[in-house]
Amino acid sequence: MNTQRDQFQNDIPLVRLDPTDPKQTMHERMIGWGAGEWLRRYAETPCNIVWSYNYPSNRVALTRFKVGRKLRGQVVYAGFEQITCPIIAPISGGEYRGRTVLLTTSAGAYLFHFEIKGARQSVLYMNGHYVGESGLENHSLAFTPPDLLDAFDDFESRMATASGYLEHGTKVHVIGGQQKHFEVKMPWEDVILSDAIKNDLRGELETFFKSGVALYKQLNLAPFRKLLLVGPPGTGKTTLCSALAALAIKQKCLVIYVSASDKDKATFRKVHDALQLVANARRPVLLIIEELDNYLIDEDKSRILNVLDGLETPTNPRGVLLLTTTNFPEKIDERLTKRPGRIDRIIAIPPIEDGEQALRMLKRYLGNVYRDDHAAVAPLLIGKTGAFVREMSLHARMQAAQAGSAEVSVELLRTTCKRLAKQVREGGEPLPKRALGFAGNDDAAGFAAFAAEKP
Repeated sequence: MNTQRDQFQNDIPLVRLDPTDPKQTMHERMIGWGAGEWLRRYAETPCNIVWSYNYPSNRVALTRFKVGRKLRGQVVYAGFEQITCPIIAPISGGEYRGRTVLLTTSAGAYLFHFEIKGARQSVLYMNGHYVGESGLENHSLAFTPPDLLDAFDDFESRMATASGYLEHGTKVHVIGGQQKHFEVKMPWEDVILSDAIKNDLRGELETFFKSGVALYKQLNLAPFRKLLLVGPPGTGKTTLCSALAALAIKQKCLVIYVSASDKDKATFRKVHDALQLVANARRPVLLIIEELDNYLIDEDKSRILNVLDGLETPTNPRGVLLLTTTNFPEKIDERLTKRPGRIDRIIAIPPIEDGEQALRMLKRYLGNVYRDDHAAVAPLLIGKTGAFVREMSLHARMQAAQAGSAEVSVELLRTTCKRLAKQVREGGEPLPKRALGFAGNDDAAGFAAFAAEKP
């Protein structure tokens, strides 16, 4: 390592840049180049070198944070310019927004300009990525005049917020999973459940954002309402989540979905990341977490309880409605279900309750092959799930197609219903599993396909 050092205006020791020295660390190289660049541009201005974050180089934040914004200490933001730095490759991350790639966090060197007391001063900022001993690492440094230390700290904080909030659109934003967002196309009218349950859930959504948020604030409570949907697999919880998401988007809410379909599966880190977006959101938020019991494991359980208890409640003044589900309520800790306030309401989603509901389900999944005499099968479906009716209908239609017929007989439906019911009782699978989760148990695109599915 090169031991020769310079004094940098206010007695900060600097390492000379020596690209040929393999032992010189990345941040030492950044300081060496930055010191020379600062002296070349602002030789008469003292500065401090401080650790920084990668938010100031986030392209989304740079677009959103407008020139003229006031900062701490009567400082005004006056814009930025990216400059060439020979030791940092100017690389940007990116993600799809619709069909457009949007650049996000960028590596490189920047000059951020500010107006203070009628004079212009600048901060030299550097954000570099490199491969270290633990993999891909990041260093961010800022050469900051003493008069701008407070203002630049404020600037970093505001850039973090600007990079984190989501724009309202027609899609669900995903945390985890294999995709960043997807579009829901499940009309509320297509949800086949009792009118009482549908009206109850729609009322919860609309009433909370219309008048409930104000009520929470009157009581000095964070406007964070939590609903738990409980029921056997296949009863329609995913369909309800999809349809409520579509309703929320129409009401100008952001919808954020926490996916457990990637290699990390169900972790509190994903919930934490979602809460950060919730806190930074500039709109009311519907937050969806399916299969809550999967997150209540090991040390994550106490963290989830803290979120639901209020200790880590997202502070979004426009309101947050948490919609979560479970197939196995017995796996959920009593500290959650029996502690008032952690879950505001537990709503049971039952199997098919009557012949009218069974008939509607049968018509849905038989589609254009449905005949009036098929109604004779409806009584056999009471107590079954919507997923059962779907698989029964598809199985019968496939059998008819294999026999070279476009018609599905009543007898074929009865036989298929009895066979599948027996397999379910004996623990077998009616048909090979399909992706039924909000983003699929094994396929991140599962929900997007399911939500758009038409019989």
